[in-house]
Amino acid sequence: MSANGAHGCRIAISVLRSLDRMCHEAGDLETGGILVGRYVDDAMVAQVTEATPPPTDSQRGPAWFARGVRGLRDLLAARWRARERDYYVGEWHFHPADTVVPSAVDFSQMRTIALADEYRCAEPILLIVGRSVGRASRPMRVFVCPRAQACLEILRTVATG
Repeated sequence: MSANGAHGCRIAISVLRSLDRMCHEAGDLETGGILVGRYVDDAMVAQVTEATPPPTDSQRGPAWFARGVRGLRDLLAARWRARERDYYVGEWHFHPADTVVPSAVDFSQMRTIALADEYRCAEPILLIVGRSVGRASRPMRVFVCPRAQACLEILRTVATG
C-alpha cells in the first residue's frame, strides 16, 4: 500500500519471472514495456497480470528508454475482449543499476499518461526494476501516479500466484 493507504499493487509471480528474463536479456541497456491487468478492491489496487516486452519500435541506451507503440493497440484490444477483461494499468522499465531511483523524466511521463484521455488510466502504475548483482532478487520500486497529485510510492507490493 501507499503511505496514505489509498493505493496498492499486486503482481503475478509469472510477471516477476518475465520481468527478470527481459531485464537479463537487456544487459546494460534500459528496456521496458507496458503493464496490463485490472483494478480490484474498489479500484484501489492494481493487479498486474502481464508485463509486455518492449515494442519493436522502442529505442534505448544505457541511461534512457523510449517505449514504442507498435502492436500495443492490438494487444490491448485482445486483452479487453478476453473472458477475464484486462487493460492498460501502467508502465515498467529497467534501470541497469544497483539502486532504483526514478528520474524526473519518469515522473513527467507518468503525469502525461495520467492526464491523457487516450490512455483511460487516471492512476497509472510505474514499476522500475534494477540490476540483480549478487542478489537473490532484483531491486524494484512501484509508484502510482494519480492524475490530481504527485506520484506516490507503493511501499508493500504483493506477489500473487
